[in-house]
Amino acid sequence: MAKAQTDITLPPDLRLKTGTGPVRLQQPVYANSIPPCNHACPAGENIQAWLDKAQAGQFKEAWSILARDNPLPAVHGRVCYHPCESSCNRGQVDTAASIHAIERFLGDQALEHR
Repeated sequence: MAKAQTDITLPPDLRLKTGTGPVRLQQPVYANSIPPCNHACPAGENIQAWLDKAQAGQFKEAWSILARDNPLPAVHGRVCYHPCESSCNRGQVDTAASIHAIERFLGDQALEHR
């Protein structure tokens, strides 16, 4: 008489478990923080807002955003030691944005076009 094989290890019955993968103990949390360039700006400007408008060619809108925080952008673009550029995230990709030059340009455009 042939002996039946009962020595086989059966797979686990997954129907009784709540999940088949690892249990996540931590949930991701969105942390809203300011960009490093804004954090490093001594004038406290909203750099990414006016830089976005300037990149789109909307210089009047960029200047109005810039002038809310800084009443003298043409002067500030010339005398500021621009610590925002050394903390710019773009520097990790290629080179940092020339924030002080764009600020000076916007100030000069505002003076030229009143």
